[in-house]
Amino acid sequence: MKSFTLIWLFFFFMASPLVGAEELLKTQTSWDGGEIYYPKGQAEITSFKLRIEEGQIPKFHCHPVPTLGYVLKGSVEVETKSGKKVILKEGESAVEVMRTIHRGKAIDAPVEIIVFYAGSTSMPNTVFPEEDSSNEYCSS
Repeated sequence: MKSFTLIWLFFFFMASPLVGAEELLKTQTSWDGGEIYYPKGQAEITSFKLRIEEGQIPKFHCHPVPTLGYVLKGSVEVETKSGKKVILKEGESAVEVMRTIHRGKAIDAPVEIIVFYAGSTSMPNTVFPEEDSSNEYCSS
């Protein structure tokens, strides 16, 4: 009986969630409603912690791979070159636009963002339009 009780307690605690999980985002599109698609080749996941200072104007760029951002601190305004905009605040996440030229600016204070790229070893995660004159990675 003692063994049965110990086994039951073991399985009870192993089956119980000991850690909480909160879904932050589940989507099939980027923040502007665009399609998400994965690159061919050997998969490579990369992450960065970005910091944009208030008043700093980052260069326009694009991502040819699925890119997810999570705002750790502050707020960021993301704008496409064509004028679409979204504001993301601390604790929010979004899938970046793909192959679309855009940039993010800090609003009222520095912003810190964790960025995850679902890329491949044969493709860059970030491309500047001036480096992509043939529009291989960025749509114009």
